[in-house]
Amino acid sequence: MRLPQGFADDVKNQGDIVRVVSDYVSLKKRGANYLACCPFHSEKTPSFTVHAGKGLFKCFGCGAGGSIFDFIMRIEGCGFPESVRIVAEKSGIPIPVVEETEDHKKIARARESILRLNEWAAEFYQGQLNNSEDGASARDYVFSRGIKEDTTKLFRLGYAPDRWDALTNHLKDRGATTDELHNSGLAVLKESGGFYDRFRARLIFPITDPQGRVIAFGGRVMGEGEPKYLNSPETTVYTKGRNLFGLVHSKSEIRNLGFAILVEGYLDYIIPFQEGVQNIVASLGTALTDGQVRLLRRYMDQPQIVVNFDPDSAGQAATMRSIDVLLAEGFKVNILRMPTKQDPDAFVRAHGVERFRELLKTTQPYIDYIVEDSIAAHDISRPTGKVAAINAILPHLARMRDKVARADYADQIADRLRIDSHIVREELKRTATNRQHSLDKKRVRTAEELTVAERQLLELMLANQEVRRALVSALSEDDYLELATGAVFAAVIGMETQGVEFHFDNLAERLEAESERELLPALLMSDLAWAGGDDFDTLFKKATEALSSLRRRRFERMLDAIQIEIGQAEREQNLERVLTLYQQKTELQKRRLALSIA
Repeated sequence: MRLPQGFADDVKNQGDIVRVVSDYVSLKKRGANYLACCPFHSEKTPSFTVHAGKGLFKCFGCGAGGSIFDFIMRIEGCGFPESVRIVAEKSGIPIPVVEETEDHKKIARARESILRLNEWAAEFYQGQLNNSEDGASARDYVFSRGIKEDTTKLFRLGYAPDRWDALTNHLKDRGATTDELHNSGLAVLKESGGFYDRFRARLIFPITDPQGRVIAFGGRVMGEGEPKYLNSPETTVYTKGRNLFGLVHSKSEIRNLGFAILVEGYLDYIIPFQEGVQNIVASLGTALTDGQVRLLRRYMDQPQIVVNFDPDSAGQAATMRSIDVLLAEGFKVNILRMPTKQDPDAFVRAHGVERFRELLKTTQPYIDYIVEDSIAAHDISRPTGKVAAINAILPHLARMRDKVARADYADQIADRLRIDSHIVREELKRTATNRQHSLDKKRVRTAEELTVAERQLLELMLANQEVRRALVSALSEDDYLELATGAVFAAVIGMETQGVEFHFDNLAERLEAESERELLPALLMSDLAWAGGDDFDTLFKKATEALSSLRRRRFERMLDAIQIEIGQAEREQNLERVLTLYQQKTELQKRRLALSIA
């Protein structure tokens, strides 16, 4: 909107800041000033002051302050031109007509036309839901979804009749032209000419901008049918990636509480809102965009958000994508994992809003969510799986701005993954601190190289059938599962148990990782010269020595892991857990000593 030069100054001089602010808060006169509880943060003792003579406001609690336009921009989440228009309208000041170019005039007319038709359509859909015989099934559906009558009115829910031209004819009767119908997106052009209604046999959700103007619609089928949700196309008043469903109703509570809850769908928003959780917005079922995030950021000084997308795979993928967009705009991001497979709408209806409020107290920082997700996606019982999990986490860790926090999280991640290798732990910490996206492969490979005992035991088992048969019954999964060669040991034992012939091809096809298959030639080609003999007794003695060495090393890893858990329990001041772990540590030390004596 273009404003004539000097008009903003005129509005500022003529506008009554007390009258304008009083539309949003209850002001009480105190001397020369007016006081109220601040609309921008939660407080019980009034610290928000308006000075009528100077035309200024100031909150001595949160620091917000400025002119009448600053107040409107902050509370409405709008830009400067829009704030001037709002103040002018509230103050009864006519807005002068500015001579504009034909292009500007055309765009302005198109916007006004679409907003007018959208308002007519909203009224039509509301009437169909509330008063028509056709709307009976929709009313039953609304009731079945737990939506109350007051909620239906607040959000102006409606129903699109199951007819091809119900809305089109209504809009024509009210004076809509063919071009206006086409540009609004409410009607679809037929190939043969003419129009048909975009929305048919659907529950209708009007989508509004932050000022409450209807800019688009969403329609949901109430039974079988595809697509489940249908939205208005983009128009001159509606861009999907720049709007958030429900923001007009939630912005005050978001501002008061200082954080927002982000959900996916219309009902995920409406049901919690209806039950009192009103610092909530919905992303209109799309991948979150930077435009949506910037819009939401207007209502928070220190932006914080809880992402509560659906628990299905699509919702979790959307959660991961949203994290990066939110971090880029400076949000503190927490994630709410639903304990059931229900979305927010279904959960609140099934378990009640108080249970949902309790869940909101259990949200986790985004990095914890990513760590859990990466651990679940990789086999961290194997060294290669641990490294893969770390490399999935590191790009997100690198986005943390605080160097000390990155180093601290690196230690926590190493503890969660039970990484006992000093080399890998130090490499993880170095990489995280320097904001790099993956571990140094050479340094990690050094940590994962075969020990002498591993190599010797495998060479003996592969070269001598008698030794192999004798050891298969002696070995347990605990002996080799966490070794770099764990998969090779498992394959050898499996082949011996099943009576499969030992040669390279049979063994290689049982190994998934290329790095594991690359070990085989050297292991199979060993001449066992290092063993000092080729008789069974000599080879079996060497094999049992190697196995004892591996078992001692396993006990050392277990002791390292317990020591890590002890440190974690001590930081959490969990004394009962600390005592239990020390008892386990003592028992392991005894078992390691017994192995050494044997």
